Formats: sequence, structure tokens, C-alpha cells
Amino acid sequence: MIRPVSDSDTESIIALTAGTGFFKPLELTALEEVLHDYHESNHEHEHRAIAWEEQGELLGYMYYAPAPMTDRSWYLYWLAVATGQQGRGLGGKLLAFVEADIRAAKGRFLFIETSATDHYAPTRQFYLKHDYQLVASIADFYADGDGLAVFAKRISPKESASVR
Repeated sequence: MIRPVSDSDTESIIALTAGTGFFKPLELTALEEVLHDYHESNHEHEHRAIAWEEQGELLGYMYYAPAPMTDRSWYLYWLAVATGQQGRGLGGKLLAFVEADIRAAKGRFLFIETSATDHYAPTRQFYLKHDYQLVASIADFYADGDGLAVFAKRISPKESASVR
């Protein structure tokens, strides 16, 4: 079942994220701060955090929000599925939920940033499988040898321009 994240989920989310082996300690600290800010006030500014839960166990989550200073573009900031649950389609179901939610909010695009290292090849393949396009890359963005890969997907059809 997909449900909103609650403040009491924070420890489970951080443990789940750490358990994937994809996130650095610095990123886990940032996640804790993001969740704190979300529960304190960012949920009032269209930031959204959802969890996949089965039988009381948190198995995955996503955090997304509108991109500041854009016309209805959104960012997916966090996506993680528990290591033992990967390959069951939970990430795809969470992503489909997020896309539908953004579409309902009249969002136009969803952007996702991830690492370009070999370790993140499965992550990049996941986004390609779900019809995201690699739209930008920057070598050595995160650190020397750790580039940035930016994916995008149009969520809603392009509006036709009005003729004057």
C-alpha cells in the first residue's frame, strides 16, 4: 500500500536507504535533514513523501517536489526500495504513483538526478526502462570520477500555444 510518510518513519527510511549500499554517509545526513524539514514545514509547500508499506513494514519510499522557479516542473529527490525487495516492481509502482500525482497537480516534467558511476548503472537502467531520457551529464560533478546524469520525462502533454 502506498501512503504518506509520517515523522515516525524517519528512522526506518534512513535505515532502508543505508541498507541499499548506494548512498554515502553525507547523503544519509542530508536525507535526515530533508525529512525533518518536510515534517516541519515543506509539506505545506507541495513537497511530497510517500512510502510503500506491506504488513506494517516500510519497503520503499519516494520524495519529490516542484522545481523552484519553473512552470510546473518537478524533481524526484529520493527513491529507495529495501534491498531484499528490489526486483519486485515496487520502484516502478512508486514511480507510476508519483507520475500520476504530478499529472494530477498539472505538472509538466519530472527530473531526476543520479550518479554516472558504474555502481549506479542499475539505477540509470531503471529510469530508461520507465521511459525517462538522459538529457544531461556532467563529468566529475559529485566528485572526481563521479559524474551527474540527469533524466527527464514529460508527464503531461504539451499545451498548444495560443495564436494571437
